[in-house]
Amino acid sequence: HLLDFRAPLEGEPLSLARTRAGDHDAPVYISSMSFGSQGETAYRAYAEAMARMDLLCINGEGGELPDLIGKYPHNRGQQIASGRFGVSALLANSSDYLEIKIGQGAKPGEGGHLPARKVSVKVALARNAQPGVDLISPSNNHDIYSIEDLAQVVHELKTVNPRARVSVKVPVVPDIGIIACGIAKSGADIVTLSGYDGGTGAARQHALRRAGLPAEIGVSEAHRALIAAGLRDKVELWCDGGMKSALDVAKMMCLGADRVGFGTLAMVAIGCTICRGCQLDTCHVGIATQIVSAVEATERGLKRFEPQEFERAVTNLMRFFAALRDELARIGALLGVSATEELVGRTDLLAQARGLDRIDLSGLLSPAGPVRRGGRELRVLAAPGGPNVEEEARAGGDAPRPRLGSEHRFVATATAGQLARQRIAGAVVTELASSFGHGSVAGNGFGAYSTDGVSLRIAGGAQDGAAKTALGGTFAVLKARNASGAWVDGSVGKCFGYGAQRGRFYVQGGADARAGIRLSGAEVLFGGDLRGFAFEYMTGGRAVVLGDPGRWICSGMSGGVVFLRHDPARGLDERGLRDRFAKGAKVSLRPPSSDEDLAALRDLVGSFATLLHESGQAETAIAARALLDDPAAHFRVVRPGADIIVDQTISTE
Repeated sequence: HLLDFRAPLEGEPLSLARTRAGDHDAPVYISSMSFGSQGETAYRAYAEAMARMDLLCINGEGGELPDLIGKYPHNRGQQIASGRFGVSALLANSSDYLEIKIGQGAKPGEGGHLPARKVSVKVALARNAQPGVDLISPSNNHDIYSIEDLAQVVHELKTVNPRARVSVKVPVVPDIGIIACGIAKSGADIVTLSGYDGGTGAARQHALRRAGLPAEIGVSEAHRALIAAGLRDKVELWCDGGMKSALDVAKMMCLGADRVGFGTLAMVAIGCTICRGCQLDTCHVGIATQIVSAVEATERGLKRFEPQEFERAVTNLMRFFAALRDELARIGALLGVSATEELVGRTDLLAQARGLDRIDLSGLLSPAGPVRRGGRELRVLAAPGGPNVEEEARAGGDAPRPRLGSEHRFVATATAGQLARQRIAGAVVTELASSFGHGSVAGNGFGAYSTDGVSLRIAGGAQDGAAKTALGGTFAVLKARNASGAWVDGSVGKCFGYGAQRGRFYVQGGADARAGIRLSGAEVLFGGDLRGFAFEYMTGGRAVVLGDPGRWICSGMSGGVVFLRHDPARGLDERGLRDRFAKGAKVSLRPPSSDEDLAALRDLVGSFATLLHESGQAETAIAARALLDDPAAHFRVVRPGADIIVDQTISTE
């Protein structure tokens, strides 16, 4: 609001500027909003309207409705925030655009929380969760501590879906220019900057008022830093955060943005009144609610409710974005360019018109240097690891099994992506089993994005991120014989099974910190000790720990079940186990007694013992099976309590 164009934008030009941006008809898109935060009709309308207009609509971090998987690959983006609900190989192959959300302006680095009242049957289906259960997501620094970690996530996505353009969405903060350069170096194709303004009513009040910086500052700083580092031609620069008009889009492009996103305004286009209560499931215009009828609204106590109509919503969205596109084309022509992409970085077209006595924007408007025009090529990153060790590992007969080293990262992730694409196309998928030789220690991401049909066995160990975001499959990390004949290792690194939704996974040894974070349906068994913070935000599935579970476990757990080893000789009596719960854990601890608990224990521990026996560890197998002789003496069951986990008036999604 302090900047104007130097030239007056009056009258009608003889011809309009071309608005084409990359593969789409205009440099605007609908920013990420999830199914769950949005009602089904509104959510579907965003995607359909953008597909009809050849624009882009990004789905937020809440999975995808099954019938939309792969429906709009060219006009759909999928948000792949770490460990978020519904993230899988299927979701990653549903779209040509994948967005890693590290944070947004009004939610800087915070995890999401969808209240139980909004978790309907359909929402639970999209998120691989249970209806009526609070869904809490971890903040992204649980597995992204550095640019190296971010590069790992980028490479995982480009491995599971080689055709995808990967974006990294970050809030505008101090030193955002340096951060943007790091994102470019991580291998991402797009840097998305989210300003403090806006927020779809789903952010905490303190964040809406006090967090983040303006998108204008972020775009200018990132654009300049990328040019200075020689990286601007490697990435596109997108932004969002309170944009309201084509004039805003043109100004942001002149400051350095390639595309501009709209979230709140897309909701306004179909009737949002900005009442700032999206998380309460009381939206009276049927947008940010799972209520579908006036009768249901009356039963919930709403005094007024108008459900969304799909075609009307689509028509209104198309009318709004068509007017926005046409106005942008007019502005571009009046500014003297033949295509709006020529506006990128043209700070010479802007001038400070107001607030001259309060702030000096000359630094924002000084020339930054030349900008490469046109769409940027997809950055294809070769998966490390040399030859295809999976094919060697699937060899039958007496063929020697290949050994893995730390250079073999995200083993089987490409296979999972291939199987997912076959499923989306309706093909029948067969199981692909791979076994790796003694002494193997796989690099990061072993079995990441695993899906049904992937079966892995490794004798040795695996580094960080194994079984991450699994939607099926089975694998075992077992001990291997060393030179002295002793059985050693069998352990995994940080974030094992992070966000795993289905599948069964065995780890004979221990696991580093944050094992089983946001587990929501998979089954895991750990034979050794854990290093703390395990099973945070767990919403479903089953886990067994035969060693010490570590400190600060089960924070924010709202579903599923964990069986802990009761071993007073090691200090793991009931008092010792309770001491290992985090302060944020609202859970119960009791001996297993129900038929359901006993059956689950026999299944997991029994199959683990069978696996050990098959690997040549007969004595260890007998010891594991002996624990089932008296489950009440050897185990305790952890389940979430009935307390409300978070005050729903400050929910973050």
